[in-house]
Amino acid sequence: MSNKRILIVEDDANIRDVLKLALEFEGYEVVSAKNGKEGLDLLLPTDPGLILLDLMMPVMNGWEFVDQLKEKNLFGKYPVVVVSAYSERAKAIDCKDFVLKPLELEDLLASVKANFGGGLQ
Repeated sequence: MSNKRILIVEDDANIRDVLKLALEFEGYEVVSAKNGKEGLDLLLPTDPGLILLDLMMPVMNGWEFVDQLKEKNLFGKYPVVVVSAYSERAKAIDCKDFVLKPLELEDLLASVKANFGGGLQ
């Protein structure tokens, strides 16, 4: 993938803002959504190289978001890194990676670099 775009799907505005600033500083273009439904609406027009996904969100949670990706045959096209405090439940999703909350920014950036575009940076 040639774009440097990341889609953040996270309901906590403070976390979204911190992630956006950190990733933009690293040279990524960032689009964000406050729930899974918004994320799905932005997915195709955004065509991100990576999705950072929270699990516990209103309207549509992270598990429902991944179910929708699978239903639309998009799950393998967009690498997903789960960012959540629910480590055991997140591993069941079978995503590219998992970053535990509370976040260590270095861990998140390492995961983004390793998994962006399916790891083909």
